Amino acid sequence: MGSIVIHSLRAAVILGVLAASVIAQPQTKPKRVHAPATIRGLVGGESNDTYVVHVRKGRQLTVELSWKKEDDNNASFSMGGSKDLEPVSFGKESNGGRKWVGRVPKTGDYFIEVVAHPSAHYVLKIR
Repeated sequence: MGSIVIHSLRAAVILGVLAASVIAQPQTKPKRVHAPATIRGLVGGESNDTYVVHVRKGRQLTVELSWKKEDDNNASFSMGGSKDLEPVSFGKESNGGRKWVGRVPKTGDYFIEVVAHPSAHYVLKIR
């Protein structure tokens, strides 16, 4: 009987620690922006900055990323057609992935995620 209580307590402690770690992780909501926009930010480590922009069908969307070079830092962005950042099937990258241009096939929200390693002060331009 005593070992059952100890195992139950261990399981409760483990579940409590796991629940606390999930709650402690920041769940960031994408920041809504309106094109044209110029956004300055700092990102790095395990974090990301995500933006959402509403674009009408047929409009050309241009996204450009630049960052302050410090040591060997690097920044990048990805385009998504959903909150899950499912990659869009239109548009083209250029300038080593620092620029993306595409004609929007369907009116809706489009998501842009900025990441960096180890960290970067960046400028994101959306037109």
